[in-house]
Amino acid sequence: MSLSQEILKDKFRGAILGGFLGDAFGSGFEGMHPDRVMFHLSNLDSPSAHHFVSKKYHRTYTDDTDMTLALAESIVQTGRIDPEQIAKQFSLTCDLTRGYASGTIKAVLALRAGMKWYEVARIVFENGSFGNGAAMRVSPVGLLYHHDLNRLQEAAIQQASITHVHPIGQWGAVMQAFSVGLAVTQRPKEPFKKETMVTNLREILWGGPIEYMKALNRIEEMVTHDKKLVAREVVSFLGNGVEAHFSVPSACYIAITYSPDFCDAIRAAISLGGDTDTIAGMVGAIVGAHIGEKGLPMEWIEQLEDGPRGCSFAINLADRLFETWCKIHPSSTG
Repeated sequence: MSLSQEILKDKFRGAILGGFLGDAFGSGFEGMHPDRVMFHLSNLDSPSAHHFVSKKYHRTYTDDTDMTLALAESIVQTGRIDPEQIAKQFSLTCDLTRGYASGTIKAVLALRAGMKWYEVARIVFENGSFGNGAAMRVSPVGLLYHHDLNRLQEAAIQQASITHVHPIGQWGAVMQAFSVGLAVTQRPKEPFKKETMVTNLREILWGGPIEYMKALNRIEEMVTHDKKLVAREVVSFLGNGVEAHFSVPSACYIAITYSPDFCDAIRAAISLGGDTDTIAGMVGAIVGAHIGEKGLPMEWIEQLEDGPRGCSFAINLADRLFETWCKIHPSSTG
């Protein structure tokens, strides 16, 4: 499917801002049980269709967006996925006050102390991490390689390997990056082609950890029967934890079920409880890549922090990432 340069640029913005929004709005519910989340969501002051919006809140992002921005900056600087350069960017720009997990803090500090990038992933978990940290930041890879899904798989694992060497952590990044890449190719405002997306996910995840194939079987069953499960059911079938295989499939299911409705998708992600900032951030990146910046709720965007590395910086970085893609593929932009 051929999309105009204007639409593609809007989709790059949508993915970066969508992840930012999901992270910022989801972080306030992190660790909650789904029942407690629903209690809070149902008692917030905004009765509007855009849900839980209150101008008195200033929405800040967490480590999820912080690492996403760093990864995007590295790609803009090099025009490719270069683990050494990505690790350098993490070392330079990661703000460890933004809710980083202890393992990632140790990894970033080790990089700052001069440890080689290919050594840091095992300093906390000898056999590698199962966590979703590599998936939560991977959307720039999905954007850069949305046209080349085979290269996307390799690139997602390359960027993951800095902090995640266990296959479950790495292939969670593959699933998320691929979902973003597929979303870029979908026409905005139209629902996802759900069955096609599940089939494509199955093809690229074939040969990876069995946990993801099992999750796809569950997603396929829900999609085939056009089920829109309540939060408790999604948690039971797919999970809401920090482990990649208990969060990335949940994000993918919610994104393909609720898109193009960004607000409902984020609300559904948050309603799962558990790792709400990361799951909502991943959902936001996928749906944002589908509908573009123009499909995002402006009243939400207006609440995002806008300091030196805030909302305006993220939009500019998305534009530079798009320009990087254009330079690599000039014939694709007309």
